[in-house]
Amino acid sequence: MQTLLGTVLRPQSPTDCQILSGMTLRIGKDGRIAELSSAHTAAKDVVGGQDRWILPGFIDAHLHLPQWDRRGIDGLNLHDWHKRVIYPAEARFRDADFAEKLAEQFVSGMIANGTTTAVSFGSPFAAATDRAFAVFARRGFRAVHGMVLNDQQVPDEIRQDADKAIDEARQLAAHWHGAEGGRLSYAFSPRSPICCSEKLMRAAAALSQMLRCYLQTNVAESLAEETAIRDAFPESVDDLEIYAEMGMLTSRTLLGHGVFLTRQQRDQVARAGTTLVHCPTANLFMESGMMDYVAHRSAGIRVALGSSIAAGPDPFMPRVAIEAIQTAKALKVHAIPRRSYPVPTPAEAWWALTRGAAEALGMTNRIGNLDVGFEADCLVVKPEPWIAQLPPQQQASALLYTLGPDQIEHVFIAGKRVGPQ
Repeated sequence: MQTLLGTVLRPQSPTDCQILSGMTLRIGKDGRIAELSSAHTAAKDVVGGQDRWILPGFIDAHLHLPQWDRRGIDGLNLHDWHKRVIYPAEARFRDADFAEKLAEQFVSGMIANGTTTAVSFGSPFAAATDRAFAVFARRGFRAVHGMVLNDQQVPDEIRQDADKAIDEARQLAAHWHGAEGGRLSYAFSPRSPICCSEKLMRAAAALSQMLRCYLQTNVAESLAEETAIRDAFPESVDDLEIYAEMGMLTSRTLLGHGVFLTRQQRDQVARAGTTLVHCPTANLFMESGMMDYVAHRSAGIRVALGSSIAAGPDPFMPRVAIEAIQTAKALKVHAIPRRSYPVPTPAEAWWALTRGAAEALGMTNRIGNLDVGFEADCLVVKPEPWIAQLPPQQQASALLYTLGPDQIEHVFIAGKRVGPQ
């Protein structure tokens, strides 16, 4: 049994972020939290201390594994960035040995930044995707992952045959979905309506429903992409209508970006129970726009946060959450007339990084919360000491804005210490 000591950060809702000082958290042999109390302990296997904090592990709900070593390449529009950076990066994954090495680096990077669950797109190669899952299993990482699907409008070196891709994705899902005690999940991952035939999209939707897997793709990411979709599908109003027609809007679907969703589209996403993943750092880095988080949440949409590596350059999820707050503030103060609604608080940011994201992923009763019975996905960090002297509400804010990856001392996933190395 592992014992952790410190101040516990426990987000309960978008408005309630509990801070419990002087706590003892015990992890049972089954990897779940067995006890959370203020009782002192004389155990020998203690991690932490009075100047440490215990946080739920961060959840990154949208990023791209093959782009891990292509972060921070600025100065290109979305089309040129795909052509000159992303497609070549994915083509490297034809070499499964290379893919495995980069997957190792990816997991190490995620853990070093406190991410204990990642929802990631893979490459268009089945062997590389299989190797990535094997790395996740060996390293004790928690992941929702899938082979990217694209059978048109991409370079030949990454273009798939639809029938073969469908069969390979089905086999990968059968092998890995629910593996490692449920720590690994499969996501059917069509790139976009432009890059996927109707056959491929319909098959991905049907298989994800049949096998109870996730489905992930992008929606309303940029004006250029929206224009291209209208040109390619003149009979459809937008990409959301295409997804609905293909059977892709479900409660297990994750839509990345959503920058240009209209009020009607927001209502449609909310009714479907589909999760929208807000990627604020990527939206600005690629000059796509600023998603209206407040409007999306007000419509009743389930929202998680994603780094969108490598369109987003930063894998540290608290900084992604800060950018979500700052984007909401920018939309508020620059509106004419200036808006008066409240923007997301640090308490909501912590919730969106942890328990809120777990709810969006359908993992409400497993992760995202530091309470008895939950799987122990958690971090032990050493923040700046003055934070403990503040009132609780200010502590949550100061911790969010000042915490850095270098302050993470221990990362646990399902009760097992996995790093940082």
